[in-house]
Amino acid sequence: MRVALVYAKSRSFQQKAAGIGGFTAGGSEYAHDDVFPPLGIACLGAVLEQRGGYEVRLLDDSIEPEEKINEAIAWADAVGVTALTSNARRARELGHRARQAGRFVVIGGPHPTVAPEFFLEDDCCDVTVQSEGDYVLPEILEARAQPQRWHNIQNLTFKRDGRLIATPRRPYIKDLDALPLPAYHLYDMPRFFERMVNPGIPLVSSRGCPYACTFCDAEMTPRNYRAMSAERTVELVEKVMQDYNPPQVFFFDDLFTINKKRVIRICEEIIRRGIFMEWSAESRVDTVTFEMLRLMRKAGCIKLYYGLESGSPDQLVSIKKAVTPEGILKGAELTRAIGIYFKFFIIYGFPGETEKDHACTEDIVRRAMPHNVAVSLLCPHKGTTVYEEIKDRIIHQPEDVRYGYWHQTEMWRHDRFSFEELQAARDQLIARHRRTCMGLRAKVQRKWERLVAMVRHPGLVRDLFEIRARKRLYRQRVASWLKEGRRGAGQAGGQGAGAAACSSGQPVEVE
Repeated sequence: MRVALVYAKSRSFQQKAAGIGGFTAGGSEYAHDDVFPPLGIACLGAVLEQRGGYEVRLLDDSIEPEEKINEAIAWADAVGVTALTSNARRARELGHRARQAGRFVVIGGPHPTVAPEFFLEDDCCDVTVQSEGDYVLPEILEARAQPQRWHNIQNLTFKRDGRLIATPRRPYIKDLDALPLPAYHLYDMPRFFERMVNPGIPLVSSRGCPYACTFCDAEMTPRNYRAMSAERTVELVEKVMQDYNPPQVFFFDDLFTINKKRVIRICEEIIRRGIFMEWSAESRVDTVTFEMLRLMRKAGCIKLYYGLESGSPDQLVSIKKAVTPEGILKGAELTRAIGIYFKFFIIYGFPGETEKDHACTEDIVRRAMPHNVAVSLLCPHKGTTVYEEIKDRIIHQPEDVRYGYWHQTEMWRHDRFSFEELQAARDQLIARHRRTCMGLRAKVQRKWERLVAMVRHPGLVRDLFEIRARKRLYRQRVASWLKEGRRGAGQAGGQGAGAAACSSGQPVEVE
């Protein structure tokens, strides 16, 4: 069976990103995320290939022209489309296109998980998949011509006699080690490298998050945390480095640092195997420790992205963030002492938010001194607690607007602020961060704190020499990647001198 899996992306969103340099090297930091190779369809493609009997194509709507998507639809027997909320209308458009071509159409992802009716009542697909689709997709493809069997497949919603039928939910996948590694080989990876501000490959080594933040969808980020073993995680890293030799790796786990022993084991294994790379991860300030951060930096971690949301104690309680301002400052202090770049993600516009809350957030940012901040306005997604709280004040449903950190449409009426006032408060926070955290004084303070940490912990001095030695080898590897050319060094399966060095520990000869 020939299967085309498409990651839908709003074309209007792409045009706005392109307008601020989002698809060229050196473009906006807020836009470059749009061209990461989609992990979801890569995982689904790997499962289909492992089952056998499937020929799979992966298409990222972020970079593929319409002609190539149309060609894939014409080629396929079945089409699967992944839909985030911001791209739901584009997914529906692609579904219609595939159905008109006579293809069996499956739509899955975050939005069909919480709002399957958005697609089924529009007749743009045969069936929607809720939650994890790794084992569901092969089952529905095998039964695509036998609708009477669909009732026995979990995690589905489909239309029958004018009614929507939802089957029971499947338990979350516990053993992530049993899943095949993502089918990166089905992508033209160099095309992504050419369009990324910081070329690299995303990985996911765990699923779920044990916290209960009110703005987060518990279905797509389930409270049931599961993770690959440290050994399997490093096996995935090593495989990616050998095959594609990327300059960087990005861990896109919902919360990479929740299991401290596992993170330490991953870092120790990266160092033991002599894998020279730089990497980043998403985290929470209250999950980091001195020893874990120390090992992360030795293993090549250069950036941490902390989901802060607010610096107000009242708001942190209201949104069930389960962290305190004191915990934020402590985690930030540890990160500065170790010398890892870190960025705060902040949300303005929660229900009940006041000017005092904004002032508290500005104060926390000033004192924590993150290297960067990304400030967005609340987008109440369906399936979240906050959506249920304010749904009577919704102006536009989330699937009806296009939004990002740098562009957004008013979605609901705040009880205290106009939309323009929230935008002004967001811009004020960004400006104050720039003045207080990015100037010479802040840079000197970070250097001083790093020096004090080395005096208190002499082992950090030894670490520094090891980090510098590893960085030299990393730079040599990247230099070889650049010398060979992005397309040559990044071809699937292409080993190359740089790729060999990343596992062997041997330096690369560079002119």
